Amino acid sequence: MLDELLHLFYPRVCTGCHSLLASGERDICAACFASFDAFADADAAGYAVREVFRRNYPKINGLQEVWSLYRFHKNDRLQQVVHAMKYEGVHRLGKFFGSRLAEMISGCGAGEEFSCIVPVPLHRLKVVERTYNQSEVIARAAAAILQKEVRVDLVIRRKYTRPQAGLSPRERRSNVRDAFMPSGDAALEDILLVDDILTTGSTAAAVIQALKAAGAGNISLATIALAA
Repeated sequence: MLDELLHLFYPRVCTGCHSLLASGERDICAACFASFDAFADADAAGYAVREVFRRNYPKINGLQEVWSLYRFHKNDRLQQVVHAMKYEGVHRLGKFFGSRLAEMISGCGAGEEFSCIVPVPLHRLKVVERTYNQSEVIARAAAAILQKEVRVDLVIRRKYTRPQAGLSPRERRSNVRDAFMPSGDAALEDILLVDDILTTGSTAAAVIQALKAAGAGNISLATIALAA
């Protein structure tokens, strides 16, 4: 509760370490930002994420391009920032990360091929709890730069699931089984799916399967970080 009040009423406090921000800094201080374990480049990020899917979901087909900004480590500064974004109402952090993802994607010469951008949906009750879907905030910020439409009507989260954090890979898979369903015709050639943190890939894989069931073509994935 104290952290939430700090971020709401004192936006000049760093969300990672709670120190006062210097002139020109916004939301994240330079020291925290420098501590984030960034991938060397888009190729390294793509390889690491694909390895997660090869290991846990080898039957997932059609995952075209993959992007991730950072490696996510337990109890590091990035975890504090992501926690503030997801649970403490600091939604502007989603805009920051979405912009950086779009810069990575466009820097690879990609983005033009996407028909639309789809955020991983939250259950409506979780949207009420958090007041917003952080993945949608990230997606809309990326879409503004890539000049693409955000579609939240292609897949819905029909099952209220417990948080994935702390669950084993098998429990994560079971937790999201049948959680998503297509809500309409998704017969689009290229879709960019946006998530916040990828750990075992269970949530993203479940959404990909729902999109494929609706007739989606190629699906790419962009995420803030890959949990180490």
